[in-house]
Amino acid sequence: MSEVTNENLFAEMVRPYENQWIALEEKEGVRIIVGSGRSVEAVRDAEDHGHPDAVLFKVPSFSSTFIP
Repeated sequence: MSEVTNENLFAEMVRPYENQWIALEEKEGVRIIVGSGRSVEAVRDAEDHGHPDAVLFKVPSFSSTFIP
């Protein structure tokens, strides 16, 4: 049985946004997705939902390996 970690939960949360940009905001210690899109669309989406200071994150492909 695999251990549930914050990293695993985050990966599952962003899986539908593979190869897209997402706008994230933190509320009460929980990260939420407030916008998404292929480029600056993520910023506009977040701003349209009332989150002008959201942080952008590029969700990588889950079929490749990422080594920082």
